Amino acid sequence: MKKLPYLIIALLFLLSCSDVVELDLNSSDPRLVIDARLELLEDGTTSSIIKLTRTADFYVEENPSVTDATVFITEDNGTVHNFTTTGNLGIYTNNTINLQDNNIYTLTIIDQGETYTSSEQLERTSTFTGVEQESFNGFDDEFLQITASFDDPEGLGDFYLFKYDDIDNDQIDIGNDEFIDGNNGDTIFFVENAVPGTVATLRIIGIDQRCYNFYNVLLQQAEDGGNPFAAQPAVVRGNIINIMDSTRYPFGYFRISEVFEVEYTIE
Repeated sequence: MKKLPYLIIALLFLLSCSDVVELDLNSSDPRLVIDARLELLEDGTTSSIIKLTRTADFYVEENPSVTDATVFITEDNGTVHNFTTTGNLGIYTNNTINLQDNNIYTLTIIDQGETYTSSEQLERTSTFTGVEQESFNGFDDEFLQITASFDDPEGLGDFYLFKYDDIDNDQIDIGNDEFIDGNNGDTIFFVENAVPGTVATLRIIGIDQRCYNFYNVLLQQAEDGGNPFAAQPAVVRGNIINIMDSTRYPFGYFRISEVFEVEYTIE
C-alpha cells in the first residue's frame, strides 16, 4: 500500500512530460487521382464530370486539386469534346456529349507533361421497382434497413453500383446477377439515427465487370480497415493508363453508366 503514492507521482510525471510526436514518414512522388464519370440520366441528358486531385503526404488533410490540366473526350467517329474547369476544386465539366450505345469514348488527360487515357462504352442498367424500410435496435442506437428492389434482365453479365445519400449519410454497394438472373434483386443500406422526414436519394448505376471488381476491392479494404491483423491494403489499379510511363499510373476510374435514381422520404 505504501507504494501507491510513488506510483501516482510517477504517473503525474509522465503525463506532465508528454509531447505530441510527429513521425517522419517516407514521402512518395505525388500521383494524379481521377474520378471520371459520364452518366446517361433518366431524362436522356448526359452528366459529364471529371474530378482531378493529387496525392499528398500523410499529414496533409486534403489532397490538392488539379486545375490546370487539359481534359477531353474523343468519340470513335473523331468528335472531340473539351472539358473546362472553374474555381479551385479541380472539377471539369462538359455539356456537348450525347451518350449513345456501342460508341467508344476515349478520355484523355494531359497533366504536367504526362498523358493519361482510357476508353469505355455505355453500360445500361435497370430501374428501381420499390423501396422499403425496417427499424432495428442496436447496442446503443436505432438504425434503419433501407431495401431498394429492381428487376434484373435475362442473361448473365449485369453489374450494378448502388448509392445512398441523405443530408448526413452516403454509402455505396455493388451487385451482380450471378444468382438473380432474370429475377427480382435488391440492395440494402443500414442508416443509424435516421430522422423521420429526411429525404434520401438512391441510385442504381450500370457498370461492367472490371468496374465491379474495382469497387469490390475498395469495399473490402474499407471493411478490413479496423482489423489490426488484416493484410496491408494493396494498390487498387483502375482502368486509366499513363501512356508516357506505365509505372506512374494514376489512381481512380473512368466509367460510363446509365443511371436511375429515386427519392425516398424516411418515415
